[in-house]
Amino acid sequence: LVLSRSPDPSKRNLITAKTSGPRGGERFRVVTYNILAEIYATQQQYPYCDFWALSWDYRFQNILREIIDACPDVICMQEVQADHYDTHVYSALSDAGFEGVYKQKTRASMGLAGKVDGCALFWRRSKFHLVESYSIEFNELAQRQATQVLGMNPRSEEGMAYLNRLSKDNVAQLVVLELVQPSLSSRSNRDPINQVCIANTHLYSNKDFPDVKLWQSWQLLQELETFVMSRGTNLPLMICGDFNSTPDTAVYDLLSRQAVHPGHPDVNMSNGSENDASQPNILPDAMSISHSFQLGSVYQTVMGEEPKSTNYTAAFKGVLDYMWYSASNLRPLSCAPVPDESVLTKYGEALPSTQYSSDHIMLISDMQIMGGSRPPS
Repeated sequence: LVLSRSPDPSKRNLITAKTSGPRGGERFRVVTYNILAEIYATQQQYPYCDFWALSWDYRFQNILREIIDACPDVICMQEVQADHYDTHVYSALSDAGFEGVYKQKTRASMGLAGKVDGCALFWRRSKFHLVESYSIEFNELAQRQATQVLGMNPRSEEGMAYLNRLSKDNVAQLVVLELVQPSLSSRSNRDPINQVCIANTHLYSNKDFPDVKLWQSWQLLQELETFVMSRGTNLPLMICGDFNSTPDTAVYDLLSRQAVHPGHPDVNMSNGSENDASQPNILPDAMSISHSFQLGSVYQTVMGEEPKSTNYTAAFKGVLDYMWYSASNLRPLSCAPVPDESVLTKYGEALPSTQYSSDHIMLISDMQIMGGSRPPS
């Protein structure tokens, strides 16, 4: 049985933020979407989804239509399989007016060329052009931290335990985009901001490793801080992706509050198990886990709360995906609420279904650049 055509994606309307304050600069729309790589889209994992609706060709058509319907200027994607980026994703989005970059996870693919997932970041060619592009491998940062910062011998028992705990193959991407039609200098804004920095990441998924996710977030923020500071401090920043962390985690605290509470259970994983080599303490003192960005979460800011869920499977329903922005020079104008449960379950008990082709829900937001240098009053 194959439907002649899949059910239409539900219409995602944007809800406008109650913003006040000065008229801002350029606006752009960002989406973030974990599209569920084929290597993970198995019948064992999703027995409630019709097998034909799990096929990549069927799902890709749905996912592509959903992304293009959202009219984004920037697209952050996670779980993009390397071979599919080459055969499907890049060419389809290129035809739709986008340019993009890809970074696959560090691991050697599961025995077969291209069968490994990664992150992809696209921008609309008529809106932005690329100024700089970098990728981050958390395995490499762990190696650097162990040898250069902590002075460990990577072949010692201690060094091996540390690297083993932290080497999970996750990656992040970072681009600086410049507006194709820049805002010009005016009396009210002598030095308008015409670039944005976008980071896209997918953190480690295992629920038993909150310390690793916290370490990854902290290292990502450190890297971004070094990067943004070296380019003059007024570069607007967005960090989007699948953080595999719910709002009660230390990861969320670090991003939203610049620090973590020393009593948070995620920071105290190895207490009482000091001699357990499988769980070495990989985190520094909680007071050192911090950053200097003032970040807001788009959905929290616009809606007053995070969605009920961004990942909706039979086994787990909760928020794992976020769009963070630098509050000093960006403001969210709107976002598209996650559809109600009644809508999500119309074609099946959970995601993926014949209508929703990933187990995650795409997040959509309109952002506006603020600031630049105002004349002295």
